[in-house]
Amino acid sequence: MKKIILLIILISGFCISGAYAQEAEQTVSPDAEQAESVQSEVYVFPVIKPEFTLTGGYRYVHVNGSRSAEEFEYLHNSLMLGGELRTVSLHHRLHLDLDIRNEKDYYGDISYAYKDLILFRAVNSTLFHNLDNIRLFTFGSMPAENRDSADETYGLNVGISDIFLRIKAPDFPAHLYFEGNFVDKDGDVQQKYYKYSTATRISEKRDIDLQTSVYTVGANSHLGPVEVDFSHSEKRFDVDGDKVLIDSAVRGTPGTYYHNRIPELKSSSNSLKLHTSFTGSLVASATLSKTDKENRDSGVTADYLFAASEITWMPLTKLTFFLKYRHQERDIDSPDTVTIQNLADPFNTTTMVVKDSITSISDTVSGTVRYRPLKGFILKAGYAYDDIRRNKAEEWHVIPDSTQRQKLSLSGDARILAGLKLKAQYIHKEINNPATNIEPDRSDEGILTLSWIPFSRLNTFLSYGIKEEERDSLRFLNGTEVLNADNRKVNNDRVVGTVSYVLLRNLSVTASYAYMHNKVKQDIMYSGDNNHPPILTPIDLVPYKTTSRNYSFDINYSPKSFISLNGGISHTLSKGTFYPSDAALTQPVSIASFSELKIRETTYSASGEYQFKGGFTAGIQYRYSTLTDEADNPYDDVNDGRVTIVLLTLSKKW
Repeated sequence: MKKIILLIILISGFCISGAYAQEAEQTVSPDAEQAESVQSEVYVFPVIKPEFTLTGGYRYVHVNGSRSAEEFEYLHNSLMLGGELRTVSLHHRLHLDLDIRNEKDYYGDISYAYKDLILFRAVNSTLFHNLDNIRLFTFGSMPAENRDSADETYGLNVGISDIFLRIKAPDFPAHLYFEGNFVDKDGDVQQKYYKYSTATRISEKRDIDLQTSVYTVGANSHLGPVEVDFSHSEKRFDVDGDKVLIDSAVRGTPGTYYHNRIPELKSSSNSLKLHTSFTGSLVASATLSKTDKENRDSGVTADYLFAASEITWMPLTKLTFFLKYRHQERDIDSPDTVTIQNLADPFNTTTMVVKDSITSISDTVSGTVRYRPLKGFILKAGYAYDDIRRNKAEEWHVIPDSTQRQKLSLSGDARILAGLKLKAQYIHKEINNPATNIEPDRSDEGILTLSWIPFSRLNTFLSYGIKEEERDSLRFLNGTEVLNADNRKVNNDRVVGTVSYVLLRNLSVTASYAYMHNKVKQDIMYSGDNNHPPILTPIDLVPYKTTSRNYSFDINYSPKSFISLNGGISHTLSKGTFYPSDAALTQPVSIASFSELKIRETTYSASGEYQFKGGFTAGIQYRYSTLTDEADNPYDDVNDGRVTIVLLTLSKKW
């Protein structure tokens, strides 16, 4: 369906462009008339010839092992087609861009404007996501059942489309606009779940066909001292394919039941925005939004109210104050009970009580001061306070009735020397009664960024960030009993550096490095299953570490004006390990064996382009990607992979 729509847009674009180009030539005077117009001081729009480029080619793909070596490409041989069109006249502007790599990877973009009265743009970006087929292993008394084939391939085709149309009233600042956003996911995934009645881990194939659509219509205008915008949005989430799975189980009575349902959703919202028309030292804005949501399968409804206001005051050119206020109300209404039906015996049903959903009201006040004491030097200080009050939280036991958050931020931008810029930022947060165990009681974060251009051919960039989080008390739930543990600590640091150097006028190189490290130490508890009782004594500060390093190097060379050559290499090493220390967690197999991760990913790329006379250009692109699992893991779920992609193209420009 998307391809048909895209084709209609493209054909329309080509037809319209010819007419607009012809109109441009007809409305522009010949040379003699242009000279006469210049003498009479009347502006004449210049002649801009349409530009059109058509590209065709062939894409060769060879795969050995896991397709995740190239995670976001459809790995099959294919023809390639692309094109670009630009036409500009006095009243009309049209731009069309198309790139079809294969039947599942393509991009289209069309934009059109008529004077300042009509503005239209439609964009579609579609790609294929390769997913691993993870084999389940039987260990101890935990049997595994693989209902899907070992050589089954999984993947999702993901398409994102955006449409925007704005119509302006002639000679008056009023607009009517329409926006559409559509996300489609189609393909096969591996569904894994635990069958409680038989203590069996199961893997099977599931057909996915999901559509998310958002339609927005609105109008805005200048009404005296304020600008007003009102919009209405409708959002739907529709499910086709395998909406639910069916399996035999024991729920009081043996039978066949639904499970792993993907619910269908819909929502509707209205928004009103106000903004002062003038741009003096005092500017204000306000927003009011009301949203209604519904789960079409369970019958749960939710109402959201959002109100916000902002004031900006600039008493001096060097000093600015920002004040913001946010108010949110969340009201969720769930059914009192839910009925589970035995598909083998429709008259045999089980009714279960549903807990009350939590409703909440939150207010946030924030303020920021920006001060520029010297040229090239800016200081900022900000503070925010967030208060959340919850109702019906008592049935959930571990969720507090209220949470208060405070955030303090300080930052500075300085141009120390010509070409040398430094930016520093510090953020401190404190949370009273965090809602979840992964939220800290307090955190501190620092970011330092340095960019330096010592001379025109050398460009350097360096960024370092560090973050520490602490939590003094954790809450776990065992049935209706709340179990307490001591603490959680998180340390995170990251480094990003890039150096670009122009060796010669036609030769440049770029090298970059990125490092990310995350360490979590937390008291944990384990729930049990049919064969293992729960471990109710906290295990102190169990560590989990992840580290990722990326190195890349690129070179660009143009020996002649009609020849361009590029090459590069990117290497990434990712590691992660969970370290349980209690002996009870190592029987019959260590839990750590499921979490150990050590993967190397390397991509080599090379490309070249040669421009012939007459507007012809020939190009070649080569990419070789490898994915290697280096973890010593007997229950390995990562497969090695090698992918080679070669793309040959020929294009003509008119």
